[in-house]
Amino acid sequence: MIVETTTYRCTRCGSTNLVRNGHNSTGSPKYRYCGASRVLQPKVRYSEEQKVLILRTYQERARAVQRLFGVSRPTLSAWIQKKPGACPS
Repeated sequence: MIVETTTYRCTRCGSTNLVRNGHNSTGSPKYRYCGASRVLQPKVRYSEEQKVLILRTYQERARAVQRLFGVSRPTLSAWIQKKPGACPS
């Protein structure tokens, strides 16, 4: 049986001396190293182009957005409130 192990390294200094330090608000584990607490593998963010496409789709049919893109309604609401002019009519 082959077992693969993943060794995480600090993105700044390359140290392997990492200590778990709880979770952030999205549930990703945080690690403490180099005197700071960070997430090693942050979640992928949406690009501006993806946001515009999703917001246009939202205008057409709000319920389908969650199924098509996997974006929750509160996230869409936050995007709309943050950039009210981003949705071309």
